[in-house]
Amino acid sequence: MKNEFHKVEHLHQLSQQELRQFIDESRNGKDNKKVFIGTIEPETAEKIKNICGEDLSDIVLDSEHVRHSYNKINHNLESDDILHSVEVINNAIEIKLSPKLNHGSKVLIFKGSVNGGIFFAEGIHSKNGYLSLITCYRPKKSGRDPDGTPKANPGANVQNDAPDN
Repeated sequence: MKNEFHKVEHLHQLSQQELRQFIDESRNGKDNKKVFIGTIEPETAEKIKNICGEDLSDIVLDSEHVRHSYNKINHNLESDDILHSVEVINNAIEIKLSPKLNHGSKVLIFKGSVNGGIFFAEGIHSKNGYLSLITCYRPKKSGRDPDGTPKANPGANVQNDAPDN
């Protein structure tokens, strides 16, 4: 990115309405902006430190990675999925350190349970103490209703035995 984001503390944390507007504008625009969307809860920060050794406190989102996440059909995202990023990071059911680096930086994968499951890959910016979205995705849609809940398997109750005559 040309305009590297360095300081988080001076920025205004976006409200849910402002975040929704930022996401909508990012999906359809060409600008590359970064915004402060939340803080990492102390318990989550401790888990992160135990996993990767980094002290992190803030969560940032940039328009380039919002666009990337939504433009990939195989990411299976619904229109409001990235709105859940702070919630998923702070309430992840699993946090893993990725074996891959992103532009030389470590990456954490946060697994959340929102609407059937969602993953956030977040880049670690250790010098400035924040996480920043790399990508977001969901498991395949084939087994989900439009609201994100798992579909019941219609074949689960089928019996292959012929009825007794």
